[in-house]
Parts: sequence; C-alpha cells; structure tokens
Amino acid sequence: MRQEVTINGIVQGVGFRPFVYKLAQRHQLTGFVANTTHGVAIEVEGSTAALNSFLHDLKTMPPPLAVVDRIITRAIAPVADSSFTIHPSNTAGAVATQISPD
Repeated sequence: MRQEVTINGIVQGVGFRPFVYKLAQRHQLTGFVANTTHGVAIEVEGSTAALNSFLHDLKTMPPPLAVVDRIITRAIAPVADSSFTIHPSNTAGAVATQISPD
C-alpha cells in the first residue's frame, strides 16, 4: 500500500524532512519526502499497519517548531521503492506555504 501525504503549515525550516525520514525508517517504509511550494510532500509505502502508525506519529509527534495546519492523504499505486529518501526542495511555482520565524 502507498500513500501520498501533503502537509501544510509551518513545516519548512524546522527539521520536518529529517523528522519524516527517521519516522519512515522506524516504521520500515519506503518512498520519499520533499519540500514544495505548497508544504511538505511525502510518498510512503509499506504495510497498512506500518502506514497507519506512521501517520499517527506524524500527526502527534511533529518537530517542536513545526505547526501542522492540515494533513491530506490519498492512496496511490505502489511503486516498490527500495528505500526512503529526502528529495531536494522543489521551488517551482507560486509559494503557498508558511516559513517559520527566526
């Protein structure tokens, strides 16, 4: 099973991608995480139980400086990644996400 997850709020510049990476590793999931102009984009793949645990932890244990306004999930077709990676930020398009204050 694979899920596409979009997170909106103050989720950039607060260690969110490394947090997601560690969480995916803990739950033995594959896929990727990336910053986009709309927030953080995640695709995760694994067992239903592992995905549910990952999403629960994502909602209840975000990094201290993060402010999660919305989490959108959608089931998508599996692609059988071999690992979980952090992708470079995608800054193309109009910015629609919040940045944390200094």
